[in-house]
Amino acid sequence: MKQGTLKKTRLVDWLRSAGAGQTVYVPVRRGTDAVFAPLQDGVEPLLDFDNTVLSVKSLFFPQCEVLLTFRKERLDAAPEPAGPFVVFGVRPCDARALFCLDKLFGEFGQSRDPYYLARRENSAVISLACAKACHTCFCASVGGDPADRTGADILASDLGEDLLLEAVTPNGEAFLDAGGGLLSPPTEEQAARRDNAVQSARDGLTKFDLTDLKKRLDSSFDSGLWAAVSEVCRGCGLCTYLCPTCHCFDITDEKKGARGRRVRTWDSCQYALFTLHASGHNPRASRKERMRQRLLHKFQYTVDNVGEVFCVGCGRCVANCPVNLDIREALKKLTTQR
Repeated sequence: MKQGTLKKTRLVDWLRSAGAGQTVYVPVRRGTDAVFAPLQDGVEPLLDFDNTVLSVKSLFFPQCEVLLTFRKERLDAAPEPAGPFVVFGVRPCDARALFCLDKLFGEFGQSRDPYYLARRENSAVISLACAKACHTCFCASVGGDPADRTGADILASDLGEDLLLEAVTPNGEAFLDAGGGLLSPPTEEQAARRDNAVQSARDGLTKFDLTDLKKRLDSSFDSGLWAAVSEVCRGCGLCTYLCPTCHCFDITDEKKGARGRRVRTWDSCQYALFTLHASGHNPRASRKERMRQRLLHKFQYTVDNVGEVFCVGCGRCVANCPVNLDIREALKKLTTQR
């Protein structure tokens, strides 16, 4: 696949040139957080940040979206397909999460999700390899890597004054070709610097062995460990909203007069109302049962259903939990204890 180096001072020029006619999203600073926002004049994309506070998932699977509008009992309109867009600066863990959602909403799903898939088909994802490991990251323990190419069209690596760009897909190669006038061939020294930076990030990662986790989870449903794992959880749902692979949603019809709309909104398996039946019965009435559902879904059910662990080790749930519940410690307990 095609490669090239780009002066960081020409990054905005390259994105505007190669992404002409498309919306370009880049990481920017808002307060103390890094977030994705449309590229605007006078704004330089962030290159030195741990990760965005919200994953790139929200650009493909919005927190709230209108699926259709209706008048009386007839369909009035459905959303137009998403326009083309580019996302630069996606960390490899988040790009890998898109690969997981591709399987869920696409090839392995019970039905294909046209809204998500339209956005994926009309996008280019440019990952930014990690040059250092955040203390909450554990991507290597769940099959990822600081320079993982999975789910991305292009992988970018920070070399100091330059970026090394490597196409991963034909879509990425076409994007590099579109802005090729600003690129130079990489040297062996630049490739070596990239490899050294990635290895340094790998060396700093939290690592633990989850080899037997799936086997243990297969027989863990009634284990007493679930009470211990969920003991401090407050059920706020923050972990699920920050997670780049969580995909639970609710659908509501909103009507005023003869007109209405159908809306899809993120939901959370950590909420008591999530499984509350109209009869008043709740099959997951306790935090223990809801925590069990979350972890089994990520590490057992999705492995059975789509062949992937639905955790990419981004560490957002670890870094932001208000009661310091650490999924890594929960996984260790489930792996090592009976």
